Amino acid sequence: MANSSLIRLATTVVSIATTAIFLAAEIPKASAASLIQKDLFFGRNIAGGEQVSEAQFQDFVDHVITPLFPNGLTVFDANGQFLDSTNKIIEEPAKVVTLFVEDNLSSDRSIREVVTAYLQQFQQESVLQVTNRDELKVAFGAGENIIDNDATPESIEVNLFFGRNIAGGGQVSEAQFQDFVDRVITPRFPDGLTIFDTQGQFLDSTNTIIEEPSKGITLILEDTVEKERSLDEIITAYLQEFQQESVLSIVDEEIIVAFDATLPIDSVPEPRSMAIFILLFFPWLLRHSKVDILR
Repeated sequence: MANSSLIRLATTVVSIATTAIFLAAEIPKASAASLIQKDLFFGRNIAGGEQVSEAQFQDFVDHVITPLFPNGLTVFDANGQFLDSTNKIIEEPAKVVTLFVEDNLSSDRSIREVVTAYLQQFQQESVLQVTNRDELKVAFGAGENIIDNDATPESIEVNLFFGRNIAGGGQVSEAQFQDFVDRVITPRFPDGLTIFDTQGQFLDSTNTIIEEPSKGITLILEDTVEKERSLDEIITAYLQEFQQESVLSIVDEEIIVAFDATLPIDSVPEPRSMAIFILLFFPWLLRHSKVDILR
């Protein structure tokens, strides 16, 4: 980022747009259990007053990031904001790239290549990297049993990604997907959910970039057998109704959820950096003040 102060987590606020670009992951199922989440934050201000344009960043994604991570990734629009030493609010548009990668040296080298290329190409000082290794599990269909059903139910975060292209041509329309949410998902999770628009992108076997519009759904739920069965029913119904091959599921069991201004920070055994997401767009806000998720 052009200003190194943006890497100071204590003074940085990142506002992520609910409309994102989800790049459809086609990671081999055998390796899904060993995946970790990497979030890369790319500032777009350039020293001297210029800015990395949408076209320039998309070109960077197409020619630098996607070839190194051809199975897929997610790009979010974001706004960085912090107070400088004079208490002046400094704002900077940014892009957040989320990767689900194997936890090995090869992935680390590829991420270093991405970061180094961005720093050099756009005269940046830093790219913030956040790694989530805690209880993260990935699956591509129903019945893969990726949720640990604790004896005492605990809150977990589940993200589902639904591709909208239909085999043989055609596409799941906005109306069709909303009808699916109303009929299939909401009755099983009546307390609330979040839907966001996404655009899939990955490299196929001929190194051609394939794009697909998708829908993402975020759920906060208890890790019970009944809830996991409901998720499997949703995935199975979508696969059958819209002739899909897979629905990507991402489960994070290492979260803390609160509905007021008092977060249970004392549950953290020692001081450490963490990412805090305030989901202001959750329907639960009609009944609760806010939802804070600590990773």
